[in-house]
Amino acid sequence: MFFIGIFGIDSKQKEIGHLTNLSCKSCKHTSINVIKQYNCFHFFFIPIIKWGEVYVAECDQCHSIYEIPVEKGKAFEKNQEDISYWDLKALKVSSLPCTCPACGKNIEEDFVYCPYCGKCVKD
Repeated sequence: MFFIGIFGIDSKQKEIGHLTNLSCKSCKHTSINVIKQYNCFHFFFIPIIKWGEVYVAECDQCHSIYEIPVEKGKAFEKNQEDISYWDLKALKVSSLPCTCPACGKNIEEDFVYCPYCGKCVKD
């Protein structure tokens, strides 16, 4: 938050909806929150001007974040249009722990060989 006397500029975010008919591209979980982020100029904490709107979707389970086109986000906020799988553009994909197919232990996703059993995991 930035103050200039009684004026200020602030970044805000607001949850505008919840999707249950769409699955996360990373973990396939079907619970995703739609969030609107924007900047606001205010006078005595009363919003005057809003700009820089961005719509994002965040998975409840793996916390991956996807950008939504602004037009689709505005239409979703007004309950005019639903968001589809193809509208999601990955910004931050958080993966769940990867398991070795040979020994079943949790390993890093980018490992080629399992550090526990030595088997190749990228077959």
